[in-house]
Amino acid sequence: MAKPRKKQTSFYPWIDPLDHDKGFKMNFSTVEYLEVGRTVEGYKQAEFVGLKNPELALDYTYPESFYLSAEGMILIKTPQGKFEVIAKTDNC
Repeated sequence: MAKPRKKQTSFYPWIDPLDHDKGFKMNFSTVEYLEVGRTVEGYKQAEFVGLKNPELALDYTYPESFYLSAEGMILIKTPQGKFEVIAKTDNC
């Protein structure tokens, strides 16, 4: 199997995770990640590597692993096994 290649994506977390109508925070540093697989649901499974420009990044706790949907959403998997949208991206 080929070694995973480092990729980048935008990462815009919710302003208020409990009220999605408030929209997303702007983040001017792209997230670097490794695509490590796919889920049966069709999500890309990713491992966080770092930030391209940390000085331009939000003060945010980025997840060690996350999932990317074809619709441009960034998800995490809860301990109960459910996927939860935590941010959006502009490319997938």
